Amino acid sequence: MKIRVAFAVMSLCAAGVAAGQELAIPPARYPDLPPAARDAAGFVPSGWVIAARRQGDLNGDGAADLVLLLRMADPANVLAVETDDETVAFDTNPHMLVVAFAEPDGGFRRIAGNRGLFLRPERPFTGDVPPNEDTIRLEHGSLVVFLEYLRGWASYRFRWQDGAMRLIGYDDAGASGGCMTRTSINYLTGRARLTAGYVDQDRTRTGWRRLRHLRRPSLDEIDLTEFSPEEAIAGEPLWCRARDEE
Repeated sequence: MKIRVAFAVMSLCAAGVAAGQELAIPPARYPDLPPAARDAAGFVPSGWVIAARRQGDLNGDGAADLVLLLRMADPANVLAVETDDETVAFDTNPHMLVVAFAEPDGGFRRIAGNRGLFLRPERPFTGDVPPNEDTIRLEHGSLVVFLEYLRGWASYRFRWQDGAMRLIGYDDAGASGGCMTRTSINYLTGRARLTAGYVDQDRTRTGWRRLRHLRRPSLDEIDLTEFSPEEAIAGEPLWCRARDEE
C-alpha cells in the first residue's frame, strides 16, 4: 500500500475510510514565544517550521515588519487513515501566526499573534485547503489572512490601529445548491455588501446592510470557534430567489 498526504486536492470519492475506524486527534501544546528576536528564526519554537513568511511596512515607519505562519512538525500528529484501497497520511499539525515590528536598532518585537484563525482538521477528506504559502498577504499596509474551503473562501484584513492589529475588513464567498453568495464587511464604514446569484446565470442580487456594532476585534482576540463576522450584520441575509421567481 502506498502512503500519500491528504490535501484538499484529493478526490472526496477516495474518502472511503475503513468502517469503524475512529481518529483520535492528539492534543497540541502551543509554546510561548519570545517577545523579541534578532530574525525570523528566533520566533520559531523547537519542533515548528515556517510555513509562510512575509515582510513589509505595517505601522508606517518605513521599515520591513515581519509576519510568520508557523506549523508544528510533530510526526505524532500525522495519522494513518485506512481507506478502501490505501493508507493515507492525515496531517493534523496546528498552525499559528506571528506579527513582529522591525526595531530601529535591528531585530524584531512581537506585537501580535493568533491561533484561532487556523482550526485543526478533525476529519480527513473535507476538501478544505490547509494553511500554506498563499494564506498570508501584505496589501497596502494591511495584513490579509486568506482561508480556502471546499465550497468557498474567506479573508480577514487587519491594520495597525489603536495599538493593535485591528480587523478592518472581511470578505467571503461560497456556494450551496447552485446559489453563489458573497459577503463584504467594511468595519471602518460600518456597512456590509451582500450579493447572491445562481452559478449558471449572470444576474445577481445585491443588498446593503449596516453593522449592529462597530467593535473591531484585534488579531489576538479572534477565535473561529467563537467568532463569526456575519453575526454583526443587521437585517436578513440575502439568498438567491426561487427559480420560478427569476
